[in-house]
Amino acid sequence: MPTFIKRTVFTLLSVVTVITVLNVSNATAAEPLPNLAPASHDAAKVMGAESCKKCHESEYKAWSMTMHFKNHERIVSAAGQQYAAKVGGIDSCAACHSTPHTATAKFAGTAGVSCESCHTPAGGADGWFELHSNYGAKDMKREAESAAHRTQRLAACDATSMIRAGNTYALAKNCHSCHIVADEKLLQAGHKPGHGDFDLIPWMQGEIRHNFQVDQKTNAESPSLLQAVNGTTAAQRKRILLVVGKMVELEVCLENLAGIDAAGLKEGYAGRKGWAGRAEEAFEFLEDEIAKAIKNEHVAAGISAVKDIQLGRKFEDQAGAKVAAAKLAVATKAFAASAGTADLAGLDELVNDLDKPKGKNYNP
Repeated sequence: MPTFIKRTVFTLLSVVTVITVLNVSNATAAEPLPNLAPASHDAAKVMGAESCKKCHESEYKAWSMTMHFKNHERIVSAAGQQYAAKVGGIDSCAACHSTPHTATAKFAGTAGVSCESCHTPAGGADGWFELHSNYGAKDMKREAESAAHRTQRLAACDATSMIRAGNTYALAKNCHSCHIVADEKLLQAGHKPGHGDFDLIPWMQGEIRHNFQVDQKTNAESPSLLQAVNGTTAAQRKRILLVVGKMVELEVCLENLAGIDAAGLKEGYAGRKGWAGRAEEAFEFLEDEIAKAIKNEHVAAGISAVKDIQLGRKFEDQAGAKVAAAKLAVATKAFAASAGTADLAGLDELVNDLDKPKGKNYNP
């Protein structure tokens, strides 16, 4: 069962068409709304963290100090081997505890959860590796790139399904696709369905923080390019992460509930202590906390999509969950696309409750 909605990657011809536009200097198209869903992981397109290190040395160093970096150790641990034996191999484990790749990928040692686990595989003729640093001409620096070219470059990257920092919906969806376990074979083997206290803000302010885009010597509180180019402050970024994270958490739980065989609803991972219970808690937080702190039409639409479904231990409405998850996705994308300038200051008390870093962030 898929853990998230798979987005069909553009064909090579489609991407080449977009890339060609990058050479048009007088284009005036508006910057694309970053609200795509993450694509499937193509191991053959993984280039490896060493390929990213040349330009992102500080990000690489920050990553090397995280649990993501060494997460592959869980696969070869005694518990990991027991799960692998029960489910018939390590493929189910590798998807979230490593970066599935081929021999052409460049890693200094065993691959943990790395750059392309989160930002999607970058290689291939239709990949984003060369695109994302093409600023308009050979040797041109990012600071000299025109606004029109930047818009076109980001559109080209989005066409390859790259998950950029500005694509908050896809970022959150990708995180929750692993942090809410959906593989029934693993769950039936005894794997936990995930930690109900997982939130984006504590981790992105903690050891996962790697905001060196503008200055490789300063790990900014939020993505520094978003602030420099779009004016998205750290405070606003956290408010957006709070709302999008909670809406996506609810969406993923509903998708999981809708996608299993009805008999599976009796299992613990689907019930009050699993997806249905977690969905209920996420919905209550949206309705009782977020919706009371701000008035936002997209949040209201998300709540409306789910409010008639009986969640928790009495959950049975798989058809309703499927419809609600799809509507919720639309509402969340709309919120993420419009939230940059929205008045979300009413969320600050809720943000402050969560703004306690998990792990230590790296500073050169």
